[in-house]
Amino acid sequence: MKLGAFSSILMAVTLVVGQATVCATASSASVSPNAKSSSKSPGLSSAPATSPTAGFNKAVAPCDWTPLLMVPISTPRLFRGSDGLYNLVYELQLINYNSKPSKITSFEIHNARGGLIKSYSPAALHANLLNVSASKVAKPAKDGETLPAGGVATVWINLEFKDKESAPKELQHKITIETEFAGKVRKFENALSKLSVDEKPPVVVGPPLKGGRWFASGGYAGKAGHRKALFPQGNMLVNAQRYAIDWLLMTDDNHAFKGEGKNCAHFAGYGKPLIAVADGTVVGVIDKYEDQIPGTAKGDQLPFYPGGNTAVIDIGDGNYAFYAHMKPGSVKVKEGQKVKRGEHIGDLGSSGNSSAPHLHFHVMSGPSILGSPSVPYVFDSFVVNGITSDEGKAEKAMEDGGVAPIVKSKFDGKHTEELPREGMLIVFPD
Repeated sequence: MKLGAFSSILMAVTLVVGQATVCATASSASVSPNAKSSSKSPGLSSAPATSPTAGFNKAVAPCDWTPLLMVPISTPRLFRGSDGLYNLVYELQLINYNSKPSKITSFEIHNARGGLIKSYSPAALHANLLNVSASKVAKPAKDGETLPAGGVATVWINLEFKDKESAPKELQHKITIETEFAGKVRKFENALSKLSVDEKPPVVVGPPLKGGRWFASGGYAGKAGHRKALFPQGNMLVNAQRYAIDWLLMTDDNHAFKGEGKNCAHFAGYGKPLIAVADGTVVGVIDKYEDQIPGTAKGDQLPFYPGGNTAVIDIGDGNYAFYAHMKPGSVKVKEGQKVKRGEHIGDLGSSGNSSAPHLHFHVMSGPSILGSPSVPYVFDSFVVNGITSDEGKAEKAMEDGGVAPIVKSKFDGKHTEELPREGMLIVFPD
């Protein structure tokens, strides 16, 4: 969870991985200043060459260099958020496979027909890019982001569409760079063609909680936390938490806790029941960690068992529901047990890497809590009961025990088959 001091290691680990510099130059290469290329990656289909030499004999064409590679890390899958917009949420990895820095001068996303979906300004690209090769976060250059020689970066992509029909079934990414190559500064365009959208619908589940006014934190549309929790797991980059939400119960007067907030019992959500979101089979349970003192998470469980006391339920069709930070001694299920939707499986706590009592919940495609890719899911029914007018002030208020700025919104009311957007207060059926 990333709500000011209410942080969860499920979203807080950042690893910087060194990348060896590789020289990709040729002394006699003839490279067009505007050379274009189509890269091939898993999940992508081949496309006709888009370079100036297209239509000519490739056997005699100049080498089609792409010093900056684009590699999809995940496949987008459409779902609807509680703001009524349809979303495609995924990541690309950029690899500067060159011995010189490469400056990104443009980055665009198009549909399969070439229509522009989104264009990133230098500032927007900087805000949605993690340069793992950088020693520190730098301000974006006015004319483009620069990756060092051998540098690696991740682009976090969130696309929104007004209706299902507007969402494309294929995406194309175009990136333009300037870099020193074969003795000159040259311009290259890489067109990554036909990244297909997964046409499977999102998983529909019931609520993991009852009633209340639950604050949704760290969701799919955020610029930090779960959305950027891409970790090296099992020799792959995996984001198990792309659609995860941290649920914090608010009082009727918009407090997260009363009193000093130094004890878990001071928090409104502590000890509330957690329920199964679907019929299924429990495949793993941990119940051995004490609650953390609010604001002070510590212990070896932080990197290796960040969920603390957890339950993983196989809900069918290759989908697994994950519950984290459960109250010690409250877990009511065991491995191999069959559960029914709505069944009480344990209580909300603050074990593991948690700085305040809350439920971390997400759905994934395997039983590994960080090693299984995320799956988009939607709740079959809930009510929106307000939204924060200022997320920064809301976080600060919830840390300090103040009143969070919650206001009525045009989204208030009943919703079906949607995933709540962060900053909204959600009421589930009792």
